[in-house]
Amino acid sequence: MKNGFLINTDANRILTLKQTKHAALKALQDYEVDWNSIHFIQISEHVTFRIENGEEEKFLLRIHQIDKTSEEIISELEWLATLKRKGLDVPEAIVNREGALVTHTATTDGHRYYVTLLRWIEGERLDKKVLTEEKIRKMGALMANLHEAAADFRPYNGFTRPVWGSESFHRDWEHLQRHHSHFISDEAFELYTIAAAKVANHLETLKHQKRNYGLIHADLHNGNVVFRGNEPYAIDFGRCGFGFHLYDIAQSIMGLLPHQRELFLDGYKQVRKMDDDAIPILECFFVMSIIEAYSFHAETTLEIENLIEEQPYAQAILRGYINGTPFMFHPLDVFLS
Repeated sequence: MKNGFLINTDANRILTLKQTKHAALKALQDYEVDWNSIHFIQISEHVTFRIENGEEEKFLLRIHQIDKTSEEIISELEWLATLKRKGLDVPEAIVNREGALVTHTATTDGHRYYVTLLRWIEGERLDKKVLTEEKIRKMGALMANLHEAAADFRPYNGFTRPVWGSESFHRDWEHLQRHHSHFISDEAFELYTIAAAKVANHLETLKHQKRNYGLIHADLHNGNVVFRGNEPYAIDFGRCGFGFHLYDIAQSIMGLLPHQRELFLDGYKQVRKMDDDAIPILECFFVMSIIEAYSFHAETTLEIENLIEEQPYAQAILRGYINGTPFMFHPLDVFLS
């Protein structure tokens, strides 16, 4: 699994930022957008900048690695347009001067990128520590509304988005096996191996059905939700693809506190029904999401210290999962030993 951009050291991060800002400035010339300032946001699967024009109009400019196909990026933007037509307030793509959704650009040193520009979704990101019960329930309802909007979606010929399931988990697990030693001891990794096998076996038993599977956000953690007042809005659909709804939920609640996860599910169930056997499956996807996250960051030197600090908690969850002890709604100190 690759981040897409080389940010494993401070030097590489600085170089990547320099190259992509150059690409962003060049790409802006291809849009009919007046602007007077550009602000770096973050480097992850893509590099993002906030563009402002001094009249309270803002845009999100994204730099994508060329190894992601333009068809995949266009499909994401088409999906956003579908959600917009269904009445959901989501980022809206802006076409370039040629009427294209994706701009191809290259820097003077030969680096080539895809660029997309979207209207900015105004709102405030909130840390989990300040989220009220009402806001968390509304986050759950937001996810349920996204799932409802996807229920009758029929992908057009050429629609291309990733699939999150057995194959993607196998790739991530293989990657973590190669790079875990940076932050997981060999002894502790035996715990991961047992948990990963249990996840893989469980995934093989799940059946795709319209009511439990479809196009999902796949990354709607609280960092990708902004609030205006008490109302949440989803941003950053860069990971959207096909998968189980419970996987989507697991990705969202993984960063919440145990009691907040229950509130999220309460909000979800106000909009969509959940099956009686949902919780064991959700726990499977929860562990899958943990392993995916560590696989994603395994080669990023700047993240290693944080990953090491998280291990007692992650391994406590793995032990609970392996032993068949419900863990999602209980404080972690119950499992720490």
